[in-house]
Amino acid sequence: MKDTPLSLSRLAAMEGGRATRLLQEIREASLAGDRPPLAPRPVIEASWRRMRRLGVSPQGKTGPVVMTPEELEHRRRTSALGEVIRGVCDGLGGFVDASLQILVVSDAQGRVLWREGNAKVMRRADGISLEEGVTWTEQATGTNAIGTALVAGVPVQVHSAEHFVHTLTRWTCAAAPVRDPRDGRVLGVVDVSGPARSFHPSTLALVTAVARLAESELRE
Repeated sequence: MKDTPLSLSRLAAMEGGRATRLLQEIREASLAGDRPPLAPRPVIEASWRRMRRLGVSPQGKTGPVVMTPEELEHRRRTSALGEVIRGVCDGLGGFVDASLQILVVSDAQGRVLWREGNAKVMRRADGISLEEGVTWTEQATGTNAIGTALVAGVPVQVHSAEHFVHTLTRWTCAAAPVRDPRDGRVLGVVDVSGPARSFHPSTLALVTAVARLAESELRE
């Protein structure tokens, strides 16, 4: 086990409970300053280092920054993603509902502007404040696909105990930045999230493809 680097494909090949236990062991050892059985994936390890520098508590609560309904509506109207959001939702809507997940779209500051998908999962997501109007930057909610993708500038998948904040460790999420075709600046993030049992590494490729579709529609 120690000789093979941890990867999404390796996690997917494991029995679900075994993968969860391994990630928990890695997280607990890393947070305690001990040597974990395997090093975290590089994108996760880098994020955890940022969390420690920022002073984010692993036992903290998520979603401390919430927009007013008026601000949420204003940001939806003024977001460039508003022009292509229907295409994004149509591209992923059926998949996320059937696979017991939800689709989340944030702006470039990690503020959730739109959300849809499986109704039962959306109710569960309310419990971790993964809802419209809430900020999901790393500083606000720790290591998570939306916030970490914004920092890294690349598609990111965060599974189970790879989340820094304990309340998120029963979730899995994959997110990809959407960039302005004219100048490359990040306009927002497309994310698919769900219970940890819905994890599959192909979700990362899927959200990446949808982000590219959104960029293509913006270009046209």
